[in-house]
Amino acid sequence: MSSTHAIESNSIGNNARIHQGDVIHNYASNPGEPYVQIPFPRNEELIPRQDLMSEIDRLLPLSEDYSTAALYGLGGSGKTQIALDYAYRRCQVPTCSVFWVHADNETTFTQDFKSIAKRLGVPSNLDGEDLLMAVRYRIETSPPWVLILDNADNLRLFGVGHTAQDALNLGKHALSLDNFIPRGPRGQVLWTSRDERIAGYLVAARRAIKVSIMTLDEAKELFDSVRNKQASSDEAKDIAALLAELDWLPLAISQAAAYIKRTLTTVEEYMLKLKEGKKRWKILKQSQTDRHRRREVSNSILETWNISMKHLQIENKTSYQILHIHAFLDNQNIPLELVKQAALYSDDSDVMDHVHEAHDDDSSSDSDSDGDRTTEAIARLCDFSFLSVQATGDGNRAYKVHKLVQEAMRYGLGRKERKKEEKYFSAAALEIVSSLFPVSGPEVWNKCEKYTTHAQQACEWATLCGRELTAANLLARLSDYQYERGRWREREIADQRAYGLRKTTLGDKHLDTITSMARLAVTYHGLGRYKEAEGIKVEALALRRDILGDKHPDTIWSMANLAVTYHALGRYKEAEDIKVEVLALRQEILGEKHPDTISSMADLAVTYYELGRYKEAEGMQVKALALRWELLGEKHPDIIRSMADLAATYHALGRYKEAEDIMVEALALRREILGEKHPDTIWSMASVAAIYHALGRDKEAEGITVEALALRREILGNKHPDTIASMASIAAIYHALGRYKEAENIKVEVLALRQEILGEKHPDTIWSMASLAATYHALGRDEDAEKLA
Repeated sequence: MSSTHAIESNSIGNNARIHQGDVIHNYASNPGEPYVQIPFPRNEELIPRQDLMSEIDRLLPLSEDYSTAALYGLGGSGKTQIALDYAYRRCQVPTCSVFWVHADNETTFTQDFKSIAKRLGVPSNLDGEDLLMAVRYRIETSPPWVLILDNADNLRLFGVGHTAQDALNLGKHALSLDNFIPRGPRGQVLWTSRDERIAGYLVAARRAIKVSIMTLDEAKELFDSVRNKQASSDEAKDIAALLAELDWLPLAISQAAAYIKRTLTTVEEYMLKLKEGKKRWKILKQSQTDRHRRREVSNSILETWNISMKHLQIENKTSYQILHIHAFLDNQNIPLELVKQAALYSDDSDVMDHVHEAHDDDSSSDSDSDGDRTTEAIARLCDFSFLSVQATGDGNRAYKVHKLVQEAMRYGLGRKERKKEEKYFSAAALEIVSSLFPVSGPEVWNKCEKYTTHAQQACEWATLCGRELTAANLLARLSDYQYERGRWREREIADQRAYGLRKTTLGDKHLDTITSMARLAVTYHGLGRYKEAEGIKVEALALRRDILGDKHPDTIWSMANLAVTYHALGRYKEAEDIKVEVLALRQEILGEKHPDTISSMADLAVTYYELGRYKEAEGMQVKALALRWELLGEKHPDIIRSMADLAATYHALGRYKEAEDIMVEALALRREILGEKHPDTIWSMASVAAIYHALGRDKEAEGITVEALALRREILGNKHPDTIASMASIAAIYHALGRYKEAENIKVEVLALRQEILGEKHPDTIWSMASLAATYHALGRDEDAEKLA
């Protein structure tokens, strides 16, 4: 089976289940030792801005109450450094936990919450929304605590400014990260943002502090500190003028002082370069319209960057290349390997030769090895305050580039005469991440996670560099990883982007475009959005029939996948008709013993099961299992699937002991091979619980069902049909245990959810009506029971 087909044909098990119920995660634990997670070292050379620091202390005192505040202002004004100082001062309180979260986007937010989860001992089986909520609750129950939310520049992530159109653009399953911000007692939350709307939306207007320019004395102190030299009386006037020209912005001052120190340039010489350059930036910014560049970046910062970069261009070609490639990647958590690859990157173009053609004295070429060259280049970038070390929590080295440095580089590359460079560096970023991002699997999940945000950012520039298909292929691998981790919202975004790129580049009827359609449909199916999945699958099937013909394997695969969705929609007869046709075609074209033919037998048996034709289902399942044993070996996932299907049929036939033996074995094998959180493993858990329920072992069934429900909520979400099935199962167990009121409450919720998601006429909805009627009858509410019946 090809990897494409394996992905397209992923489906959630549809065998009969008892219906399982609700569970409340208990995330609270006894307060223990304080935890500190801050990704940056303390800035020992910070210039105190006493008025701002005093105001933060006033707004966020250590008290019994919850409090929040925000620092907002221009990029480069020093917000993060002020927040970092506050975080480290709170660390001096022996009992206080301090956490730092990058709030740039949903992925960085989630990654930092995962790191916090490890430190706090949150259960390792949690992911997705459950993990985010678990971290929130765990922080809230461990006072006192401080949370820094840095670079919250996109306030829409936190629900600010959402309109109906925004909701449509973001997708109806988009999430407001504001739901996961801790708000417990004895806690303080400090935001940093460039968006002044944070005042009045995420924090009260009176609790928002505008971070403006430095005072003259503060600016002078910072300049002398970075330059590591006390200003002489002769320089005082020139330095004051330079600081004014730099708009008294800390980032611009630091970069200017670093350059002057590194190159032994005089303040007067630097001033002349700065003034001339700022005029050019003003003209350039007025002419640029690219959506990625139209950000408010100070001309002072742009030119301080430009002066330093021109020097690097002469002095160290490798530093120049590293930094420009990273203009098109994420600015946080840059792994050392990514820096190394950027240092070594080269294609067959003459772009870099042209950039450096006037400079044959590249000092980096004298290095003894690639490693020495990279190390030297990193040191130069740190000298010029372009790159800084960032803690990762796993002992590995990572780096950070200031957002404004990235934006400044992209502004610079926007000049007409630098279009070749822009294309070269954006293409390099995409190709490097593509080479580092592995084909997913549990053994490389950590590596995938390390490069996820960089892959997302690099793919944003696919059209700019003409690498749409490279990006589409990378997004497909990213999608596979997100599927395995149960991150459905992110996977949907990756699939939609890949489909859009292929559709634009290759056209509607290219086979790769159709494959992307089919992948997106599988994602919708996995999200429980069966009607959306159906529409796309019908279209993909029509296209494949038109282009490939009725008997091409890809066409047959589309038929099989459409049947899976019909089955999920409760349209068993339509599913049966297609599955019978698919089986006949595969027997004709591929033969009786081809794995795809055997899969069709097994799929058809599942539908026979749902139609109550258990003996027919059993016969096909026994045959499919025997063929798979012969072809695939003992521990292949398809063999385990056949075992589980057969056990479910034995259950339906009342052969409970045989069902139990096989299903327990299938569950053990799935745990070993697929892991605890794979949907098939959870399905086996639910099935084991169903058998225990049938055997009257309801207390055992309850424990397993509660665990299965928790896992499904984590992996699939609260409104996925399989999660709702687990809720129904726990209600059935409560009914059997005589806990009728609890059973009623859950069954009412289950019925409402099924009516909303599956519709009034879906078999599961009708089953819920009958089940609720039975509980009403047990409660002596015969009139209510009769209405439902």
